[in-house]
Amino acid sequence: MKQIAFRLNHICQAQFGLRTRAGSIIKTINPEKKTREQIRLEIEDPFQAERLRQIQLEEDAKNFKQYIYNLKQNDSNPNNFIKVKVKNAEVTTTETKTETDNVTPFIVKKVPKQEKVLISGVRRKVPASLRRLIPICRPLINMHLYQAQEAIADSGRKAAQFLAKTLVMVRSHAVQRGYDPERLYVQSIQVGRYKKFRKARFHAKARINPAFRETSQIKVILEERPTKEMFKDFVQGKTPSVISYLMKDQLVREKADYAKIRRFQLFLTSKGRQQQKLMLKRRAQKEMKEKGLSFKYLHRQIVEQEAEQLAENYDTGKSGLHRFNLEARQTLYKKNEEINN
Repeated sequence: MKQIAFRLNHICQAQFGLRTRAGSIIKTINPEKKTREQIRLEIEDPFQAERLRQIQLEEDAKNFKQYIYNLKQNDSNPNNFIKVKVKNAEVTTTETKTETDNVTPFIVKKVPKQEKVLISGVRRKVPASLRRLIPICRPLINMHLYQAQEAIADSGRKAAQFLAKTLVMVRSHAVQRGYDPERLYVQSIQVGRYKKFRKARFHAKARINPAFRETSQIKVILEERPTKEMFKDFVQGKTPSVISYLMKDQLVREKADYAKIRRFQLFLTSKGRQQQKLMLKRRAQKEMKEKGLSFKYLHRQIVEQEAEQLAENYDTGKSGLHRFNLEARQTLYKKNEEINN
């Protein structure tokens, strides 16, 4: 065989220029290795392998038939039948009596939703398109009025100047009607098209054609939130940066001592606001371990308690300041009356 393979290799290389090997011409067959027991059984019963193969085929066919029977698409399987639901079945109710150790019963009280205090103002014939105004108005929604004015002041766009003037106009209206400017928030800003006005457009060679310029109108709606709702954001570490700046300026003008500055440290700096969030979280987790109530409920209760206390102090200070200003005006009025008399 090796001589035949060598001769074929020589012919292929001479005639076709192909190099071959003996392994590529003659395929070697490796016989299946069998144990002595298998060889003995084959000698005794030559048809055993065929019989085992037939048994395996029958078992596979049986398994396939069972698989087809278990499919959900098979209608002959009773497990796939549609279950009948009876709606007029008799329903029996049993009254359960719960016993509690509470001395005072729980009372479910429905608190009516507090109406929002709104004030609005409209500025018409604004020489800016909606495409310029809408991207500036969207970030200001639900923002404090002072923070919104500060955000617009940093923008160099001309459309932002018109919006800033509108906010100042609505704020002045609110102050004249007795609203507290420190509790005003931007509820919504509505922008719409207004009338077009005609103007002349000059072309080359002394040609003049009429042109129309689009104008818009801006409607700003401010909301005076309750004092407690305003301080809820402050307690959660969401104090606007402009409010922090105003508080710092007031503390400097009052020449406040170290104890007062430390008491308001949680609202004055970003680090203090971050610490306030962490302290609230730790306090709620501590009470959760002691009382076994949910974290969200305890966190909400702590925020409401802190906000209520701050709101009470704020209202007391406001009323005292109003009384002081009123007394100063009365004193000045009496002095003027004495001078005139």
